[in-house]
Amino acid sequence: MKKIDKYVLFPFISALIIGLTTVAAAGEFPAATPSGVPLSQLERFVDDYTAEYIGVKTAGASIAVLKDGEIVFSKAYGYAVQDEVKAGRESVFEWGSATKLLVWTSLMQLKEQGKLNLNGDIRDYLPPGFLKKLKYEKPVTIYNLMHHNAGWEDRIADLFIMSPESVKDLEETLLVYEPLQVYPPGTIVAYSNYGCALAGFIVEQISGMPFYEYVNKNIFEPLGMKDTSIHPTQKDNPSVAERRGQIKGHRTGKGMPVPSPNERIYVGLYPAGSVMGTAADASKFLSALMPESSSRCVLFRDNKTLNEMLSASDFYKEGFPRFSHGFMEYYYSARTLGHGGNTDSFSSSFTITPGERFALVIMTNQSGETAICSGLAKLLLGEYRPEYSGELADMRKFGGFFTMARKPETGFVKLPMTVSMTLPVKPVDENTVDIAGAKFVQISPYLLKNMGGNELIDVIELIFIEAKDGKATKALMMFSDLLPTSVPKLIPIFGSLVLLALCVLYIPASLVIIIAGAVRNRKKRIPSNRVKKLNIVLCSSIAAAIINCAFLMARALDFSTYSSLLVHFIVNITYVVFVPVCIGLMVINRKLETRKSSIVFNIFSMAVSVTLAVILVTWEFWR
Repeated sequence: MKKIDKYVLFPFISALIIGLTTVAAAGEFPAATPSGVPLSQLERFVDDYTAEYIGVKTAGASIAVLKDGEIVFSKAYGYAVQDEVKAGRESVFEWGSATKLLVWTSLMQLKEQGKLNLNGDIRDYLPPGFLKKLKYEKPVTIYNLMHHNAGWEDRIADLFIMSPESVKDLEETLLVYEPLQVYPPGTIVAYSNYGCALAGFIVEQISGMPFYEYVNKNIFEPLGMKDTSIHPTQKDNPSVAERRGQIKGHRTGKGMPVPSPNERIYVGLYPAGSVMGTAADASKFLSALMPESSSRCVLFRDNKTLNEMLSASDFYKEGFPRFSHGFMEYYYSARTLGHGGNTDSFSSSFTITPGERFALVIMTNQSGETAICSGLAKLLLGEYRPEYSGELADMRKFGGFFTMARKPETGFVKLPMTVSMTLPVKPVDENTVDIAGAKFVQISPYLLKNMGGNELIDVIELIFIEAKDGKATKALMMFSDLLPTSVPKLIPIFGSLVLLALCVLYIPASLVIIIAGAVRNRKKRIPSNRVKKLNIVLCSSIAAAIINCAFLMARALDFSTYSSLLVHFIVNITYVVFVPVCIGLMVINRKLETRKSSIVFNIFSMAVSVTLAVILVTWEFWR
């Protein structure tokens, strides 16, 4: 924390000193960032800050700062290819989910033209019967897509694709990818890539052209964004495609950036995260969102539409905006909107402060990067300080476990994702709670600010708590609600993990027993029998099923398509069918086995095989 503290103080001290020396001559303070860093000192400030991280925790970055419609700072740091090629202003970086800002802008353009109703049922704009997994009668609206509260579960498979030949058109991808609707529309926020991609498809249906063509014609071309591509394989911009081959994505390994094992990944649901380009080009888009009061925004016929798009449309609670027509509301010293992004090996942060006509573009070639994408943004945009001095709620009443609403509810990833997305909440004192190792301090009633302690959740700035009768009914974060869960509900989840671990440990134990028994029987010339052979086959099937599940999870994390995982589902289904058959044959022939130790071994094998089969069926490792 000491390293960050000096950077928190520096902008205010600099602003004070420089401001006092110039106020007599200029009659006003010099131009500065929302946090108070003078623009004249900006390059030095950013250089000093990035020097702490580039090459140490972050591979490379491209940063641009805008003020009053002009780029006042633009610079690249680090490497495009580690230790080989330095990043430059012409380097292209992947936007990731910041791409979604183009979807929301496109929808508002169509709304302005009278072709779209934000409160309208999305089925009115889709082919008949397009959505097959809607569970609730309440219609999903365009607003629900913008606010990520249409009710869909999250999906892992088929989001990223390894081969450009496997990229299908958007309609086909959406049909394959459709998730189950698990919450009534408008009730729970669970960030949805599918919902955004579906919004892009609605743009296609209304405009009569592929989404990437629509964006090129209605956003990129009017803004002169010649160094940006949105097509998932970059066929819309050969120059960007060529430059993408000149930059390497990275991941974080043991605190250091390491090259990603994947040369490229492609986004099937591409309106949700496929754009790549230069920081200068991204600046053109953000600048267009903050025109001078006397100028018209190039993207709209009337600035009223722009103002509507940037106005709050969804709230945590009264007075605290959450989304502005898809744009996320950030809490800094001034009202800030924007979106971050992550892909397999890139991160980004796009923010605008409309009231001060200030914008910040940060792009890095490293997945999950927070030191610059989040850390630098905080220092330039300033700390959020609510105006509150009254009585606060007693946080000692809040504790237990909360599960993210944004998670898979069906399929083979349901068990591991539920475990990883269940967060322990422990009261520390009347104003502080510990959430997964991070300290959150109450700064106004039921509003908690992240004070650090866990880098993995540093991006969660604020958490809003909804309470009833002194108990938390929901905790709200920017991209997902947190839902309370009881210990009884967690017992079968974590109990399944314990049983699964025992099944895994049984494999080497059974192997030792089988080998020892074979050696003993050979010495004593005891012939084998059908039950012994069936038990060996049963133990082998347990090992095969567990190894199959390990490969299934590994391939899913490596962005294999759902269709390519079908073979693993077939193996698991075969195992589930085989186990009762094998056990039945062992029971029928049980009299062939007379040794008590062998009988006990057989019973253990049966119990373990049945336990594993129940886990595979219950936690849907068959689909």
